[in-house]
Amino acid sequence: MASSSQWELPSIPTSSLDFGGGIDTSFIAFEGASSAVTPPKPAHPQSSQQPPVVRSTEVHYSADDLVAIWGRVGVHLCEAATQLYEKSKKSLVGDGTYTGFVHAALDEVPNAARSPPPAWGYLVYSQSAASVQKRLSDIMPGDIVVLFDAKLKGHKGLATYNQTVGAGEPLVGIVSEFEPKKSKIRVFQANQHVGHQTVEAASYRLEDLKSGIVKVYRVLEA
Repeated sequence: MASSSQWELPSIPTSSLDFGGGIDTSFIAFEGASSAVTPPKPAHPQSSQQPPVVRSTEVHYSADDLVAIWGRVGVHLCEAATQLYEKSKKSLVGDGTYTGFVHAALDEVPNAARSPPPAWGYLVYSQSAASVQKRLSDIMPGDIVVLFDAKLKGHKGLATYNQTVGAGEPLVGIVSEFEPKKSKIRVFQANQHVGHQTVEAASYRLEDLKSGIVKVYRVLEA
């Protein structure tokens, strides 16, 4: 009877075990398993390398720095513009354009840096109509001035004057003198009048600017 009534347990495949509730049984390790279970990797692993730091290439100069730069570059640029002004009485300077004259003067100063357009150096002064938006340094001889569609109206002596410059093509010149009390700037610039010397000396009162923009750049050292 013992041999005929012996119970035999059926073999149940482990893959068919159902624990219910959608429980994942893949983590269960049975004794004698040939490989270990590898823990899951994080969804977003952190890189050990930090992203490169982007640094600004713009250099900021103090008022003292700008004066020192003027002493090394601006003085010589003003001298070069003055010499070209005298030379223009007998011959053409540059290609006859505003920018052509300025480039010709820059060519005479070996340590003068060439700034990418539309800038001509470090912006030290900016004025829109009657509002001064930036003044980092006094305007100095040898600075480059640009006038964009500038309309000036004021008095010269007892007479009233109206003047428009830089309409269409910006007027670009080199400062020869600046009078802070009168806010008057004297400029060497290409002469656009046929039959005259190719470089002229002109003056503008910044306090008479009614519309348009005036920008003054300090030429940097190469």
